[in-house]
Amino acid sequence: MDTVFLVLLLIAAVVVANIVYWKFNKIPIAFIQIAAGLVLSLFPIYKHFELEPEIFLLVIISVLMFNDGQHTSLGRLTHQFGTTFSLSVELAIISILVVGFVTHLIIPSMPLALAFALGAIITPTDAVAVSSITSNMLVPTNVMGTLENESLFNDASGIVALNLAIAAAVTGKFSLWNGIGNFMYVFFGGIIVGAILGALIVTIRLKLINMHVDTPSVMVPFTLLTPFVVYLIAEAIGVSGILAVVMTGLMHGIQQNRLRLTSSRLQIVMTSTWQIVSSILNGIVFVLLGLSLPSVIINLHKHDSGSVTILFGIGILLYAIMTIMRYLWTNWDFARIRAWDKKEKHANSIVMAYSGVHGTITLAMAFSLSLTLNGQPFPFRNDIIFVAAVVILTSLLVPTLVLPLLLPHQETKYTDAELAKAKGQMVDDAILSLQSRHGGSINTSQVVTILDGQRNIEGRADKAKLDIIFDNCFELEKQTIESMLQSGDISELNADLYMRVARRTIMQYQQSNWQRISLFFRFNIVERASFSKKARKRRKVFRQMANHSHATKAELIKRNRQMWQSMTKVEKQPYDKIISYLNQSLINDSDNNREITIVRRAYDERHRRLTNDFNSHEEFENNQNELLIEAFQQENTYIQSKITSKEFSTDLGGALYEQISTDQLVYLQSLNEE
Repeated sequence: MDTVFLVLLLIAAVVVANIVYWKFNKIPIAFIQIAAGLVLSLFPIYKHFELEPEIFLLVIISVLMFNDGQHTSLGRLTHQFGTTFSLSVELAIISILVVGFVTHLIIPSMPLALAFALGAIITPTDAVAVSSITSNMLVPTNVMGTLENESLFNDASGIVALNLAIAAAVTGKFSLWNGIGNFMYVFFGGIIVGAILGALIVTIRLKLINMHVDTPSVMVPFTLLTPFVVYLIAEAIGVSGILAVVMTGLMHGIQQNRLRLTSSRLQIVMTSTWQIVSSILNGIVFVLLGLSLPSVIINLHKHDSGSVTILFGIGILLYAIMTIMRYLWTNWDFARIRAWDKKEKHANSIVMAYSGVHGTITLAMAFSLSLTLNGQPFPFRNDIIFVAAVVILTSLLVPTLVLPLLLPHQETKYTDAELAKAKGQMVDDAILSLQSRHGGSINTSQVVTILDGQRNIEGRADKAKLDIIFDNCFELEKQTIESMLQSGDISELNADLYMRVARRTIMQYQQSNWQRISLFFRFNIVERASFSKKARKRRKVFRQMANHSHATKAELIKRNRQMWQSMTKVEKQPYDKIISYLNQSLINDSDNNREITIVRRAYDERHRRLTNDFNSHEEFENNQNELLIEAFQQENTYIQSKITSKEFSTDLGGALYEQISTDQLVYLQSLNEE
């Protein structure tokens, strides 16, 4: 139970960090998550917190690698295979060897096998971290694609090399040829096993789709379990579970078009689920770094296995060495990146060098080191974790400061205010079109209410304005009912019954107790005192009729139904006048959109309750669906006309088109599920 609570706190820390990042998005989110971990480290409950290293490989790394694989373009990967292999395997192996020898030279007491393990840990790059740093910059497309492909496979190279280094540390022996043979078996064996399992799993998914068993409750858990199953099977065979997971993800990416034959609803749920899972797992790793860093530093001082200052300097040095190697590797064409001339080639090489950001996988691999080795505490474990942390932080900080000086700033194609304004104009056009074609029917009003929900209206409703609009609507109802009563259109009993409903509506939407008390006094004391004898007699007769001792239950139900059926006729005229008043107010006073929308929804909902009981529910839904489709078509037409006239940019129009598509799917599905 304690472990569950601790993990929930880690997730909560990730959520808080994401909220802070939303307000301060100039700071890379990894730094904020590390800070959240540092805050958690102050809690006594985390004093002796240890997460099993195996959990990192199975629960975190395998899931993240599968997600990366299924979002990788196989066409681009195949086209850049030579460059990808050169960076993710050849450069990775050379970097591991160089880092290992340099570390062993500086710290002779560290066994060479563990020095190579450190090299394997800090070699993998993180394209996701690069994307977060360069979100406001224009990174060359070919460079970004190369970084994404590289990070997919050098993670696996690092993990395989780490396992070989740990095995050498355990046995105390290392044979070059045996090492190469094991590397080839584990590396390519993982790819083959992943391809076979991936093809099998995709086939099962397609069969489920063809059998119409493609609901989110089945397909989402099925997909989430995939990396765990593949990883465990591959590891049981003795090949790389991580590479198997990557290959399975790639197989899902290859078959993505066929897998999209499933419902749009499932695709939205699936995409959102993976985004959330990936974000949380990435965040947890950096929170754990902040959480563990103080204890790592304390342990370093306790065991005197190396000065913190020396280890810090080693981390900076190793980062500098790997950065220089990345520049030389691409600039000397060991890994070719398309460029028009030497100047562009030089610029791409510099960006590639500084984009060697080390993130989640590096940290997860460091934490995955076993707590013991040959029955003894793992030697230099804290040293390796600390150096890895220094490399990660340096690789995040340096490009954050340097890349903005090298890359052009990404221009904002449209602001949030422009998008909100354009969306409001689009909604207004659709509403006016519906009202001109279909009048103020209940179906039209309901669709207008739904369309109003598309607006991006900031802030809270102004309570004073809300009270004024509700009061105006109530007075309008009262005047309309009195006019209908004087002309003989309705009976006094129906007029009295309607006003009771009107008063209840006003009281229901008053938020403060003082306002409710005030309205109760007004409706039940002031107005009741002004009732005529005839009105009081009418109420008495009504109560006697409802409570008549000789009336059977069936008779009372019949009377009640007849009474409310007559109410639907009474309610139509005041409702039409209220909607007309609100529509006119919406056109004349756009500053009160939010308040008018709230009032309109209140009266629309009441109107629907009063009329829905006596109309065909199926026919009602069908009419609404037809009107919604018509409204969305009108919105698309409006956007197209604005783009043609160049009042809207193509990017702004594209953003509106995307939101309409999402809204159309969500609204129509919600209506069909009612």
